[in-house]
Amino acid sequence: MCEIAADSFTSSNTIIRSLESVENNFKVNRNWLPGHLSLDDFKSGKRFSSSGMSMCLINAVNHRIIDIIPERNNKFLRNYFIQYSYKARLSVMTITVDLYAPYRSLIKELFPNAFIIADKFHVVTQAYTAMNKIRIRVMKEYGAGTHEYRALKHFWKLLLKNQDNVDYHRYYPRINFKYAELSDSEVLDRLFDMSSELKTAYEYYQLLLQMYRKNS
Repeated sequence: MCEIAADSFTSSNTIIRSLESVENNFKVNRNWLPGHLSLDDFKSGKRFSSSGMSMCLINAVNHRIIDIIPERNNKFLRNYFIQYSYKARLSVMTITVDLYAPYRSLIKELFPNAFIIADKFHVVTQAYTAMNKIRIRVMKEYGAGTHEYRALKHFWKLLLKNQDNVDYHRYYPRINFKYAELSDSEVLDRLFDMSSELKTAYEYYQLLLQMYRKNS
């Protein structure tokens, strides 16, 4: 909502009032749904939603908004989607949504023919979080005060950096490695020597980033 307001050179409250004013004139065809749907939640504010969060129902092919769903809890979503005809819901082949488990169970119930596609942004976010948790766990296994602990703590940003942005050519003295002049790539190699699990997690994390960049 804030982004829309910024693009329109107006306030968020003005955008919300505009949405409220057109709500009664916006008629949704309850007998039709596109073959490919996307559900995307966004911060709408307390004036529009009791939780402050709403959801966009989007045609995943042409990216047009079909409807704005005020609430995103399961009870409201079930009551909302049940208004669409069974034939319309059967026609949906894929639904792109985040990894929130209740969404998945609800989709299987109401859209029996639809395959669930995990939203790429949320997949990458969870991979980022998982990668960082593994780093912290390896640190704790070595224990505070050890060389490995300090190195893994100091280079946390490097471990989470997109591999395309890792420097292979410039060398700097690294305090955590007795001032040895190392490139970012060489630092990573030394970190991976500390934990094979960390290396495997890093490779998987980078694969997800690559898939995200290629829009696959």
